[in-house]
Amino acid sequence: MKKAYKACKICKRLTTEDVCPVHGEERTKVDWFGFLIINDINSQIAQKAGITEKGIYAIKVRS
Repeated sequence: MKKAYKACKICKRLTTEDVCPVHGEERTKVDWFGFLIINDINSQIAQKAGITEKGIYAIKVRS
């Protein structure tokens, strides 16, 4: 069975874990909308979104 992606409320990084791998203490949320896959941190999209690391990010995370 596949695990659902969850998003960190702070950095918006998507993960299958219950805790954000970047912040460690922040619980992840299942209520998020849309996503970006960033392969090049120098791209215009990454710069506009303020993303500094490669990965998958949610566009919006609801509390």
